[in-house]
Amino acid sequence: MEWQIKTIARKSSLSATPFNPGDRIVCLIYQEAGEGELGRADLLESEVDSFEIPGEVLGRWSRVVKDPDDEKANLSETMASAEDFFFSLYENDEPDAADVSDILKHLLSLMLERKRVLRAIPPRQTSGQQPYLHVKTKQELMVPVVEISTELMLKIQDTIGDILL
Repeated sequence: MEWQIKTIARKSSLSATPFNPGDRIVCLIYQEAGEGELGRADLLESEVDSFEIPGEVLGRWSRVVKDPDDEKANLSETMASAEDFFFSLYENDEPDAADVSDILKHLLSLMLERKRVLRAIPPRQTSGQQPYLHVKTKQELMVPVVEISTELMLKIQDTIGDILL
């Protein structure tokens, strides 16, 4: 199964205002309170403080909307979004969201390793924590090793399928 970060939504999750080239957008991934479901909100930067997040924020990144016809810029932007999202997962220490955060860290690390943004530090772990090296910054990160089941993949895809496919 191929996983990739897709582009941002075409309109704001709060106001339904269409995004235009040049707009700065903030993307939030959160775990809904009580239900544990994942959600995503794409907002104009000016709307972030007005948006009531229905749970714990797991990660965030921001981007400037590009011209949809510029395919090369969009591919580069997609990879940068995945990388920003991955690092933002390490900024949050919400104990209630740790399981979901660990899953996202694991899946994103595999995708970023495939794209040569991260490199696994041998030996390859099958449980516990896998050390990774961020190629550009030489920063070492510990990524939880998570068993990926069909149920897990469907849950992630159903909830944030517009980010990870």
